[in-house]
Amino acid sequence: MTLAKSLNAAKRLERTDKFDDAAKIYGDILARYPRNVNARKALESLSQRLRQASDPPAVVKARLAKGFAAGQFRVTATSAAELVREYQDSHFLWSLLGRCYLELGALDKSASCLTRACEIEPKSGESRTLLGNALKQQRKFHDAITQYSKVIEAEPDNLAALNNLGNTLATLGRFTEAAQHQATACKLAPQNAQLQYNHAGTLRQLGDLNGARDLYESAVKISPDFAAAHFNLGQINGLLGNRIEAIRNFDGALEVNADDDRSRVQKLHQMAHINDWSWPEEYQQHRRHLGLRGTACSPFAMLSMEDNPDLLRHRTQAYAEQQFSDVAPPLPARASKRPDRLRVGYFSADFHAHATMHLMGGLFEQHDPNRFEVVAYSYGPNRQDDSRKRLLSHVTHFREMSNVSNTNFVAAAQADKLDIAVDLKGYTGDNRSALFATRLAPVHMSYLGYPGTMGTPAFDYLIGDHTVCPPGSERHYSEHLMRMPHSYQINDDQRQISDRQFTREACGLPNDAFVFCSFNNSYKITPREFDIWMRLLAQVDDSVLWLLRSNEWSQANLQREAEARGIDPNRLIFADRMPQQDHLARQKVADLFLDTFIYNAHTTASDALWAGLPVLTLMGQQFASRVGASLLNAVGLPELITQSEGDYEARALELARSPDDLLGLRSKLTTNRNTAPLFQTEAFTRALERGFDMAFDRYLNGLAPDHLNVPELETGKTSLRPETVAA
Repeated sequence: MTLAKSLNAAKRLERTDKFDDAAKIYGDILARYPRNVNARKALESLSQRLRQASDPPAVVKARLAKGFAAGQFRVTATSAAELVREYQDSHFLWSLLGRCYLELGALDKSASCLTRACEIEPKSGESRTLLGNALKQQRKFHDAITQYSKVIEAEPDNLAALNNLGNTLATLGRFTEAAQHQATACKLAPQNAQLQYNHAGTLRQLGDLNGARDLYESAVKISPDFAAAHFNLGQINGLLGNRIEAIRNFDGALEVNADDDRSRVQKLHQMAHINDWSWPEEYQQHRRHLGLRGTACSPFAMLSMEDNPDLLRHRTQAYAEQQFSDVAPPLPARASKRPDRLRVGYFSADFHAHATMHLMGGLFEQHDPNRFEVVAYSYGPNRQDDSRKRLLSHVTHFREMSNVSNTNFVAAAQADKLDIAVDLKGYTGDNRSALFATRLAPVHMSYLGYPGTMGTPAFDYLIGDHTVCPPGSERHYSEHLMRMPHSYQINDDQRQISDRQFTREACGLPNDAFVFCSFNNSYKITPREFDIWMRLLAQVDDSVLWLLRSNEWSQANLQREAEARGIDPNRLIFADRMPQQDHLARQKVADLFLDTFIYNAHTTASDALWAGLPVLTLMGQQFASRVGASLLNAVGLPELITQSEGDYEARALELARSPDDLLGLRSKLTTNRNTAPLFQTEAFTRALERGFDMAFDRYLNGLAPDHLNVPELETGKTSLRPETVAA
């Protein structure tokens, strides 16, 4: 049949409504003559007629579309479901149904309807993108990626598919791939603030804080009312040390929404970092509801604002409810006896030169390899420094998880069949504590990194001691308390102190002065301590206060506050940061370390004691305000624990005026450093292992977690029976 006759035959079939036969002829013509314009146009026209024939009338489609736009998803879905029985090949109806079900959260129905829509019109980028969205919400991430990729293959400029593909890849921890697609989307739509925002979040995960900052800045310029972009820009600037800018960013979020407590808390925290002491007044104005309404607030940022453990627990529980959704129930006992080696997993972002490893390095060396198999899960910077190398040589397994999604992380940890999982981060920066919402092990513990309750049943135990968690404090914790026999804080008795001989002159200190010292982070210093410190300088001739140089604004503000209290600002001397071993050595030239109140020195106090510098503390109410007392009890210096601000000031003044008493304390500390429990790493490790045994023994016996008092072990005795105390 000639080309002309074939075209005429197809036209006749169209006139008699034999559309499929007509389409077949047009297809045959194009197979023989691929460039035939008449056949191609005729087939496209026929396809359009077929689509129109399979759809309900235009007025009905308009009514349904209007209902969907008005948010009437259930009513619209009901109408579309009735119509689809008659118009079974209507791409419009199947796609609309899928969208309605997606909005209603009926994900299985949505995916089914959108799959049918894609079968009818395989080239519909919109329907296929929506199908990807449904699959993503079903947590079928790889299937969603397949759908988005098909759209982009056909439509490289499809913004929705590019954005959603990038976001899904980021969910899986594939941040480099995610950033590539998000960057493409941003180039295609440079005025789309949401695209800039999403890309910024991925760059932050990749550690490109400057790139993330630039994109967040772009997002707030495009959309000044984008509160989340203001908030995240503030966080990035805080991480970069741009604290004044961070405060402005959080103020920007508060201008959009004055009830944005999350931004207010972060703003106050940044103000504390620079010692802008207008923050306590603003805090008092809002304290009744901060962290208790709307978007929950970081408990860590609020730790240093008030010493109120009851209030802190309420705030932390509110935060945990948003961070830990669908907490998995405890696991049933899977064995009748303790395995030969308990498998313990430690989870942290700080397995490198960091305060955590300064304390814990010796623990990993001392764990009994015959009774414990240690797995370290690292999701922080992959730094191959001495601390990391030391860790690698003593743990059984090391898992690098920094670019692994939470889903895959959980799967990997569960595949390791841990007996005990220990979170070392809590609510501190870069944590992934939400992993513990899914059961990683029969026993979950929180330890060291965060000095307070996690506020969630995801954790069975918090490791403390009788000082930081005294009897009667159980109500402050959602966890059961595992109290160590001395201090909860592990210390490394092999930590090296530099041989470098520091002089006061080299440290910028007067040779004949009495040197009060406080190397705490600036945000821990409040007017309460500072008033006392300035009165001490006024009463002790030729005394100075040696502080850590945290940032330029803090230094200027503290000097101004000193002058306002009648003290020469030059009597505040600021020390730059230096390598850990040198930092320990230089502390020997100070006379007395003055602790902060609401949030004590933790590792910083241990540093001072290890270096031979006495620490004076005021014991408060919450965990974070009792750490100094815990350390001093464990090093045999309870006489440096005070109970009130008046006692603290009087004791500091007494020691500054009594060189012999202070010398006696230093001598006692030097002796105790080698014998007291605080710096006995092996003994601490044995006690911790005993605590692990006690907790796991309860699990094996089908008993719920309970408060545990870990006994002081005698040499050679390793009983596994647990002891409990009532709540």
